[in-house]
Amino acid sequence: MRALLLSTCAMLLAGAASPGGETPWLPGGEEVKKAVEARKGKTELAKLAASMKPGTWAELKTEMPAGLWSSPKVNGGRNAGGSGGLHIAGWTDDAHWDSRTGQFFYMGLRQTRRFIAYSEEKNAWRSIELDPKGDNPCFRTKYGHIYSSNGFDHERSRFFHRYNGFESEKEGLKLAGGISFFDTGTEKWTKLPPVPANSTFTGMAIEYFGAMDGLVILGKTAWIFRTEGQKWEALGPSPVDGYHSLIRHNPFRNEILMAGGNQSPQTVARITKDGKIEKLKDFPTHLSVCADKIAIDPASGRYLIRGGNKDQPKKLYEFDSDKNEYRVLEDASAKYPYGRAAMPVCAFVPEHNVVMWAEGKVFLYKHDPAAKYPVAEASPQTSGQKAKGETDKEDEKEEKE
Repeated sequence: MRALLLSTCAMLLAGAASPGGETPWLPGGEEVKKAVEARKGKTELAKLAASMKPGTWAELKTEMPAGLWSSPKVNGGRNAGGSGGLHIAGWTDDAHWDSRTGQFFYMGLRQTRRFIAYSEEKNAWRSIELDPKGDNPCFRTKYGHIYSSNGFDHERSRFFHRYNGFESEKEGLKLAGGISFFDTGTEKWTKLPPVPANSTFTGMAIEYFGAMDGLVILGKTAWIFRTEGQKWEALGPSPVDGYHSLIRHNPFRNEILMAGGNQSPQTVARITKDGKIEKLKDFPTHLSVCADKIAIDPASGRYLIRGGNKDQPKKLYEFDSDKNEYRVLEDASAKYPYGRAAMPVCAFVPEHNVVMWAEGKVFLYKHDPAAKYPVAEASPQTSGQKAKGETDKEDEKEEKE
């Protein structure tokens, strides 16, 4: 009888820790477990997350320096004939949480880069200085946005960033682009070997894949940089080529999800732990890094995707990649706390079972994986790829913004 009671209690505790039925996951072994335990119940983030009911949003009040979400100005900023002074979080969703240090990291760009971090312990934000004359990474880039060019190795606490080069004859600068990672412990950058010239890499979508222990990049062919062997390898043809696409590592399911973009606006696919690329069911609407988002519910391992067709209200969807099923989160969509013009970025926080969203204000979303949401139906306006004229106009607008 005693053994039966202990077994029943263990099952109940397991269910409470993981209401979606997935195995609880925390990276980094004992070191990270101790760091997480030391912060448990003591921080504003921890207290707020613990107080939230499933299926709700809540604002996290933080200390945020003025101008944190603007790119640093060079020569007075763009409006004065220089560079920078623009919002750093358009055309991306790509922030990452580090459980080892309890920090939310995001690299932003609009002509100049700003690397920012939130500390759970201090409940405050900071800007991490970049070398304006170095190329590890480059501080300046003439055009473009961040897109899906940030990635994170949760086990080693390394933040990856892909960037273009920068040249200025007047300043004597000829800086090479590439991919570098930031070690959150030492706060030092390391540059990877160049991407192979034949990779077809679009330069817009990267993500670290823990199950394969390497950095994945997207083009017509997906490639991976193996950490152990320190070399690039082709994974195979990808139905999502990375141009304005979204990509997100899911350590709960040992896979990478990739979706949308100019050439495949509804296409969704995944890379499995053995490197197999599988096309999944199309998303109900168009998806683009322009304004759509992919997050992960730590309690269930399911994806939380915010998307919608042009000129239509966006909604939050739950996607179960194993069941290949989309469901609509009507209530969470209606209570989405940001306005239409807002450009937040997001990251899942596994130790608190929430997704953190940040821009000028910070919000937490705690998903309810036990709720029964209606199955999403495909929109009648989503057949086929974007027309070339629409794509060209989108690219032209992007460069001017």
